[in-house]
Amino acid sequence: MNKKMLLKKELPSWDLSDLYKSTQSQEINFDLSKLENLTTNFNKKYKGNVHKLSDKKFYNLFNSLEKIEKLSGRLISYAYLNYCENVSSEEKNKFLSDIQEKLVKFESKMLFLSLEINSISEKKFRKLIAKKSKVKRYETFFNKLRLFKPYQLSESMENLLNEYKSSSKSSWCKLFDETISELSISISNKKYSFEESLNLFQSPNSKTRAMAGIKLSESLKEKIKIFCRITNTLAKEKQIEDEKRNFSDPAASRHLANSIDPKIIKNLRDTIVDTYENTSHRYYKLKAKILNKKKLTLWDRNAPIRSRKEPPIDWDKAKNLVLEAYYDFDPKIAEIGKGFFDHNWIHAKTDPFKASGAFSHPTVTNVHPYILVNYFGTSRDVMTLAHELGHGIHQVLASKQGEILSSTPLTFAETASVFGEMLTFERLLNAEKNVTKRKYLLAGKIEDIINTVVRQISFYEFETKVHNHRKNGELTSDEISEIWMNTSRESLGDSFDYDPRYKYFWSYIPHFIHSPFYVYAYAFGDGMVNALFSKYKNKEPDFEKKYINLLKAGGSKNYTGLLKPFNLDITKKNFWTQSISVVNDLIDELESII
Repeated sequence: MNKKMLLKKELPSWDLSDLYKSTQSQEINFDLSKLENLTTNFNKKYKGNVHKLSDKKFYNLFNSLEKIEKLSGRLISYAYLNYCENVSSEEKNKFLSDIQEKLVKFESKMLFLSLEINSISEKKFRKLIAKKSKVKRYETFFNKLRLFKPYQLSESMENLLNEYKSSSKSSWCKLFDETISELSISISNKKYSFEESLNLFQSPNSKTRAMAGIKLSESLKEKIKIFCRITNTLAKEKQIEDEKRNFSDPAASRHLANSIDPKIIKNLRDTIVDTYENTSHRYYKLKAKILNKKKLTLWDRNAPIRSRKEPPIDWDKAKNLVLEAYYDFDPKIAEIGKGFFDHNWIHAKTDPFKASGAFSHPTVTNVHPYILVNYFGTSRDVMTLAHELGHGIHQVLASKQGEILSSTPLTFAETASVFGEMLTFERLLNAEKNVTKRKYLLAGKIEDIINTVVRQISFYEFETKVHNHRKNGELTSDEISEIWMNTSRESLGDSFDYDPRYKYFWSYIPHFIHSPFYVYAYAFGDGMVNALFSKYKNKEPDFEKKYINLLKAGGSKNYTGLLKPFNLDITKKNFWTQSISVVNDLIDELESII
C-alpha cells in the first residue's frame, strides 16, 4: 500500500455523539420542547421589566439566559457540524434548515432583552456594574451591548431582520457551499474534488499547477453567474441593513461586533499596505529567482521551492509534531490539545462533499469544540492542524467563563491559533540543521505569514471596494473580477504574470459570503502573536501564566484588559510596524542562504 493510500486510511473523523446520538434522537425533540418553554417563560417574566430589576434579579436573568444559550447552541452546533460532513446531502441540509427555523422562532422571544438593557439610564447602569454588584462580572457584555445602542432598531424591525436573515442569508450561504462542494476538475483522466484541486497548487510540478489553475478557472467560470448573484444579493442585503442602522462604512458593523476602534484597524490596514513592497513584493521576487523564472505564474504563488515532491506526513507524525511543540511551551496546554485526538473531536478525512477549508467550532461550554481540517499530508496541512488546535485549546480554556462571556472577539480569536503555528514552526526550525531543509522551512513560514497578513488585508480591500461599488448598482462578474485583479496586483507585486484566467478566483472564498469583513482578524491575530511571541522569546517573567490567563478570559475583558499584563498598546501605529518586521527578518535570513 502506498503512502497516499495509507494516509487516507488512517485519517480520523469526529464523533458527534457528545452533542446528540443522531438526527433521529428523541433528545433533540426534548431539548426543542424545553427550549420553547424556557424562552416563553423568559419572555413572560422579563419583557417590559428589565429596567426595574434589582442587582440580584438581574443576576438571575443571566443564569436563565445561560441555560437558553446552552440548549440553542447545542442544537445548532450539532445541526451545522452534521451538515459539514456532506454539504450536498438533502437530508443534512433539511435538518439544519429545520433547526435554524425553530431557533429563530425562539430567538424572536428574546430580542427585547438587548433593547431594554440599552434603555436603562446611565445612572442605573453604573450602579448595576458597581464593584460590589453581582452583575459586575458581565460588565464587558453590557459595554459591548451599549455600543450598539445608537444603531438599534425597533423590536419589530429587529425581529423581521432576524427572521429574514435566517431564511435569506442562510439559503444563499448554503447555495454557495453546495456549489463549491460540487466543483471538480479532471487531469489525465483523474477526477479531483475542489479541495484536492486547491491542494495541487502545492505540487512541485509546474505543469500540474498550471493545469490545475486552468481547469479550476474553467470550473469556476461555469458557475460564475451563481457566485455573482450570491455576492450581489448578500452585499445588497447588508447595504439595506447598514442604511437602516445608519452605518456609514460597510465594515462598521464588524468593527462594532469586534468591540474594536476602527482607527486601530485603519492603522493595521495602512501599515500592511505600506509594507507590501518590502514584504510580499520582495519575497515573490526572491521566489522567482529560486524557481529560476523571470515571472511567476499565479499558480506558482503557493508552489514549494523544493524541486521534488514533499513526502506526505502521516497523521500520527503530524499529531506528534504539533503536540510536542505545545508540550515544550506548557504541558497543561498540550494535554488539552491531546484530548482532541484521543476523543475523536477532529474530522480530517478528505471526503468529496465535505465542507471545504478548516475550522474549530466551539459548540457550547458544557461540551467541547470540534475541529474540521482537510488533511492531505503537506507541511502546510500540519501548520493548519496546529492553527485549529490552538483555536480548540483557546475555546476549552475560555469555556470556564460560561456561555455569555466565553466568546472571544474576532480580533483576539486568531491569537491562540497563530501562536500555535509559531510554536510548531520554531520547534521544527530549531531542530533543523540542514541548510537546504532550513530554506524550505523558512520559505513555507514566510508564505504562511504573507497568506495570513498581506493576502487577508488584500481580501479586506477587495471586500470594501465590492461593497462600496454595490451601493451604486448591481455588479457584473467582470466588474467584481476587475476589482479582484487590481487588488491582487497591488498586494503581490510585479513578479507575477497576471493570467486573465485568475480573475474568477474571488468566487470561492467562503469568508466573503459567510462572514463579511472577518478577514482582517487573521492579520490582526498574526500581528498580535508576533508581539506576544517576542515577549515569550525574550523570556518575559511569568509569560506562560499571563498567556494562559489571556486565553481563559474569553470575552470577559476588552483588548486593553487582555494586553495590560504584557505592556502592549495596539493603539500605537508602530505596534503593527514592529509586528511586520518579523516577516522581514525571515526574508532576510532566506536571502542570506540561497
